[in-house]
Order: sequence, then structure tokens, then C-alpha cells
Amino acid sequence: MTRAISLHSVSKTYGRASRAVDRFSLDIAPGEFLVLLGPSGCGKSTVLRMIAGLEDITEGDLLLDGEYSNLMPPRERGMAMVFQNFALYPNMTNRDNIGFPLRLENPREDRTARVDATARMLGIESVLDRYPSQLSGGERQRVAMGRAISRRPSAFLMDEPLSNLDAKLRSRLRSEIARLTAELGVTTIYVTHDQAEAMSLGDRVAVMRGGVLQQVSAPRQVYALPENVFVAAFIGTPRINLLQAVVYAPLDGRMSIDLGRQR
Repeated sequence: MTRAISLHSVSKTYGRASRAVDRFSLDIAPGEFLVLLGPSGCGKSTVLRMIAGLEDITEGDLLLDGEYSNLMPPRERGMAMVFQNFALYPNMTNRDNIGFPLRLENPREDRTARVDATARMLGIESVLDRYPSQLSGGERQRVAMGRAISRRPSAFLMDEPLSNLDAKLRSRLRSEIARLTAELGVTTIYVTHDQAEAMSLGDRVAVMRGGVLQQVSAPRQVYALPENVFVAAFIGTPRINLLQAVVYAPLDGRMSIDLGRQR
């Protein structure tokens, strides 16, 4: 079953330092693909880890399918994470890596059918009996995704899963992620600093800066109708031109804009 996820004024503070996440509020519909986009250190991975239960919430509420879940153990949330460093067990074959979560759930269950079905979905049937060290970066990331998919989770949490790959491979795997998540219909939260990934993958894009949510909109709207100067400057290639100006709007005359000597 896919999952609705809501965060209400969620904050995260480390010790006496400034807040890593500040009063973050967002509702994610079941089956939605939401991208958390922002520069490094803006708090997007912290939000993901709080949803997963890997970070405690300092303030605010996390609701999963409408139920208060701040204290719910990570294992009971039914979510699967995919990391940028693959996080595969080097001493296990790829088949065993994909089937490992299933073995934890039920050691006596025959995992072969689900592992094989997952491998076919990802096109990695031929490498199941190899070890991670024998694979390319793209194949290792597919195995990591397979391990997440095999669990049949209620949500996928992806933390910059393609950042360690070259540009050509990133583009190909981006298309595969879009296809797989649409096919599975599972709620997906995807963290990235790459606006190309955000604009091509997300049903909606949530832009963050300094722990604060700046805008949540469909990709086209984030690009065409930014809600503040930061979003306008961060989204788009080439970068938008921003000019300071003085606006004159007399009640009894024509409005004019003075740009000074800027070009």
C-alpha cells in the first residue's frame, strides 16, 4: 500500500547550533513523486532522514496516513531508502543483496521468485550471481534499487542516488527511475541538488534554502512563476538576470522603472 506523508511545522536542531530544518510543512499524496531540491547543506537530506526515522524530530509532527508517527521505529514505517553510495554488502552476491530485506522479514520464505521478478524489472538478471565489486556503477545502483523494490515498500526515499555516476549514465538511470516509480505507483521522495533531475522527475518540486521551504509547485510553475528571488536565481540554465531597480508609480502619471547604469 502506498503512503500519504505529512510534515507539520517540523524542525531539527543539533545541540545549540542553528536549526538544520526550520518549521517545514508539506503534504505528499499517495503515489506522488516529490523532489526535494536545494544547494548542499540546505536540510533536504535531514528532512528525508526524519521521515525515515533515522533522525529525531525536534519540533513538529510527522503524520503517516494521517497517524502521528514521530516515535514510530524506522522498521515499522515500511519505507525503503536508496543512497548515493549504493550501500551494498560486498561479501554477498547481488541476488543475496536484493533478497536480504526479505530474509529479515521472513527467514523461511522462498525469496527466489520476488528477487527474479525484481531483477527482470531492472534488467539485471545476468549479474545476479556476481558480487558488487564485479559490477559497473550503474549496475550497482540498479542492485541497490532492486533491494529497495523487493521489499514492496509503502514509500521510496532516495538520497541523491545518481550523484556518483557520470552524466550519460545519470540520464539513462533517471529515465529508469521515472518508469519504475510510475509502474509501481509508490510514493517517492527524491533528494537532489541537480535541477535537471528535479524538473524531469518530480510531480512537484520543493525548493529549500537554509533549512526553510521556499516553494512547492509543479516543475513548470517553479521555473515560470518563482515565488522569491532565491528560487528565480536557483532554477534555470542559463541563470536568470536579476537587476535592482526603482519603480516610480505616481497616482496621476505613467509608471516608470529606473535601472540606473546596469546592463
